[in-house]
Amino acid sequence: MSDERLILSSAAPGNPRIDGLAVVEVDGAPLVVCTGFYTLWSWAPLQDEWQERPLAYAFAEDPRAAEYPDAENDIDSVAVAVFDGRVVVAAGGDEQAAAIWDLDSGELLRGPTDELYVSSIATVKGEGPPLFVASSGSHWDGVRVWGLSGEEPLVEMDAGSIWGLATASVDGRSLVVGGGDEGVEVWDAANGEQVASFYVDGGETAYAVAFSQLDGRPVFVAGTDSGRVYVFDLSGDEDGDPIHEPSAGHEGRINALDVAMVGDRAVAVTGGEDGTVRIWDLAGGRQVGPPLTGHSGSVEAVVVTTMQDRAVALTTGRDGVVRVWDLTL
Repeated sequence: MSDERLILSSAAPGNPRIDGLAVVEVDGAPLVVCTGFYTLWSWAPLQDEWQERPLAYAFAEDPRAAEYPDAENDIDSVAVAVFDGRVVVAAGGDEQAAAIWDLDSGELLRGPTDELYVSSIATVKGEGPPLFVASSGSHWDGVRVWGLSGEEPLVEMDAGSIWGLATASVDGRSLVVGGGDEGVEVWDAANGEQVASFYVDGGETAYAVAFSQLDGRPVFVAGTDSGRVYVFDLSGDEDGDPIHEPSAGHEGRINALDVAMVGDRAVAVTGGEDGTVRIWDLAGGRQVGPPLTGHSGSVEAVVVTTMQDRAVALTTGRDGVVRVWDLTL
């Protein structure tokens, strides 16, 4: 039964819909940051403590803000990093470009740098002050990398509509993978150069992506609107075929996915419009065990992390509940 993997579940205050989820380690313990419908929360799973985190309005200095005194941040995508002893949050949404805040104080550290409304946001893997990458899938096409201060130049990627983002450090380079209407693209975060481009079958849209490794080589995983999971070898030829037939199981779109190494096995965890969570063996493309059930609506976010020395997956979505699943059984 799927509940054998369930470690913990906890509802956000008021049970609002949760659209975005990110995890960061603070004082040796995971801290979960959730957003959706104008509100940001943090959740400490080991204590099961929720805290609402008010953020300064990102457009308070805009002359037009006086016309809308009740305006709030419209944020539903979130990424986090720890820098100089504090937790830094980057967030944006369908109607708001991305900005950066201090989580504890709510202070706006950097306002929106452009008019790119956000469909996905991620923390760039690499050394030094944190960088973030954001994409748009609906209003304007594009992918942008930016940082805490204006000293870092804004890096732009030539891209169409991108719905999902992930990052990794591969051979000393910080790479960004984006999934969208035209397949999957990979860029160098330092200069925006395209590294690779792959297409999925039948014009499917890749809504969720992640980097992983198989036998020491970099691969990336894509989940599509048809509910299928693709695994591509990054070192393969451009427009190459996936390493095996796409895996199928979800009924409807895959909204989110993340990856983990569990022992010596690379796995992906996917969350779908059908309300289920599924675990996949990346090498063989097989589903591991039965679907994980319990969410009463669409699963919108999946993050894999470590909690008390074991690999876990955190999932959440329309029901406003975060569930923690054991990946090591």
